[in-house]
Amino acid sequence: MSGKSERERVAVVTGAGSGIGAAIAARFGARGWKVILGGRREKPLRETAAMVEARGGTAVICPADVTVPEDVRRLIDAAGERLDALVHSAGQGHCLTIDELDFHEWRRTLEVAATGAFLTAKEALPKLRTGTDGDGFVIQICSLASGGTWHLEVGYGTAKAAQLKFALHLASQFAEEKRSGGRTLHSLAVCPGTTYTPFWDRIPERPPDPNLTLTADEVAWVVDRWIDHPAATAETLEKEKPRSQIVVKRHPPFEAWDNVVAIAHESHP
Repeated sequence: MSGKSERERVAVVTGAGSGIGAAIAARFGARGWKVILGGRREKPLRETAAMVEARGGTAVICPADVTVPEDVRRLIDAAGERLDALVHSAGQGHCLTIDELDFHEWRRTLEVAATGAFLTAKEALPKLRTGTDGDGFVIQICSLASGGTWHLEVGYGTAKAAQLKFALHLASQFAEEKRSGGRTLHSLAVCPGTTYTPFWDRIPERPPDPNLTLTADEVAWVVDRWIDHPAATAETLEKEKPRSQIVVKRHPPFEAWDNVVAIAHESHP
């Protein structure tokens, strides 16, 4: 979608320096949006900014740690007066048992996923609520691990489950607010299976097979579809999926919620 008519729309994307976050930012760029790029390292953000601008968008770089309130405030302030979408894609992963997982890694993993979701949403909501041109979005990039119990994801799976639950609580609040009038806001969560990104550089003991994984852009596709059709469910998206080897479905044990979508390569257990 070209998106020149959406030139003034604005998104904040965390974890935008690489992988899924960068792919989502590029998709917003193709719509002609202004994209605020959040991440801890400036150099990767500049590379993403070049992609956004090459696709017709406007990029604003804002190095920030999503676990630091002052950084998050700067990130949201960089959007200016308007904000239409917040995508929390920052994440930290590992494949460790409880015996191998130290306190620092446990705490950092939880804080990036769950505390980052809280801080970014809390700071963004005043701007999201004041918008009048179209719906607003808070989208969490979670993981299939949020519904699993694999012993090597005791930290990562717990963190992503907390992030997903946050999205569900936020959706409940948005439903209450909608009944009172004002802008319609959507809280959505996409839960990818193994995706071929630099995320795995920290986990050399479990290298992904690019032939048996998602691409970052395939996860970004879900976000892109939601911007056009926020009521799209797993069943809707399964009919439109980018390639036949992908499975889009409801995410156990969260099947009751339409706003949670799982996507994975068909080989994913």
